[in-house]
Amino acid sequence: MTRFRFALLAVASAVVVAAACAGDDDTTPAVPVADAGIDAAIEEEADAEAPVVQCTDVELAAGDFTDGGAIEIAFNTGANPRQYSNHCITVKAGTTVSFTGSFRQHPLEPAGGDVPNPVPTVSSDQPDDRLDVTFPSPGTFGYRCTFHPTLMFGAVRVVP
Repeated sequence: MTRFRFALLAVASAVVVAAACAGDDDTTPAVPVADAGIDAAIEEEADAEAPVVQCTDVELAAGDFTDGGAIEIAFNTGANPRQYSNHCITVKAGTTVSFTGSFRQHPLEPAGGDVPNPVPTVSSDQPDDRLDVTFPSPGTFGYRCTFHPTLMFGAVRVVP
């Protein structure tokens, strides 16, 4: 049995050596794995610093509030994250939108879109759990929960 193991090990070693020494007609130098990892990390960091609006044009059109009236974007007051109500909406310039919920549990921050974004960064509870934000000029303005950005996000598209 020992000779069989030795023979198997010798064959396996020969295959590995042959594969490592095989010729390669490609004259393009290989990118070192370490550099590829650094590039990916830089791209991830850039993506993290520059959030994008996560609402689609279809979602923004479906949330049409251009006829006026009170507009509320509500979220829960507990620790369990749920998507904002009316999270992708379209309003007219000059409209005030009320964000209601626990800002301590779900801090609000701007997230992508046009600048300046009128959505402020808010991490403390507000009187009556309500924050009114006026959108004075056209554009698309993203927002999200700082703690749950993949679950709680939205955008306000402002039209003339």
